[in-house]
Amino acid sequence: MFKATLHALALTAALAAAPAHAVLTPTGIACDGNGTVMTSNPGYADCSGAFADNNINQSADVAAQILADWGLSGLTTTDVTGVNGNATTGSFTFADMASPFVLALKAGDAFSLYLFDAHTTSIDFDTLGVGFFSGPRNVEHFGQGLSHATLYGGSTVTAVPEPETYALMMAGLGAMGFVARRRKQAK
Repeated sequence: MFKATLHALALTAALAAAPAHAVLTPTGIACDGNGTVMTSNPGYADCSGAFADNNINQSADVAAQILADWGLSGLTTTDVTGVNGNATTGSFTFADMASPFVLALKAGDAFSLYLFDAHTTSIDFDTLGVGFFSGPRNVEHFGQGLSHATLYGGSTVTAVPEPETYALMMAGLGAMGFVARRRKQAK
């Protein structure tokens, strides 16, 4: 009985000491280098680096990386791959995201995280910033075909009508009131 209690205590202590999740594995590739077009996008602010594996399979670790790098949390994910699957270059078009938001590009055996700090509805991309090493000679791989792209954002932006829209709406309501009043007087 005493031995079983010691084993249970040791297991509890080991579980308590274990990290809540593993840490992402950097590939050693700078995701904003190698001539990538990502840095020329409006609203581009920063890059977190290239990481091994798949961002979707490591969602808790990706969230922790985004929190550590940029202080963002509680983000929802949206797949924006569209017709760009297996492409090495292309464009994403999506609903206007509340900024800041993060774009993950997954290509080959790696993915990169890009921070955008301004509203935008379109991003031009290439996969040159998503790189990894492989084989016994540590061969660098860049420009692999896109597997998928994921937006991590708070919410989409709701359009706020311009003052002219309100003026036009008021004029229309006034005209409807005028017509209704004239019909009432005609009866």
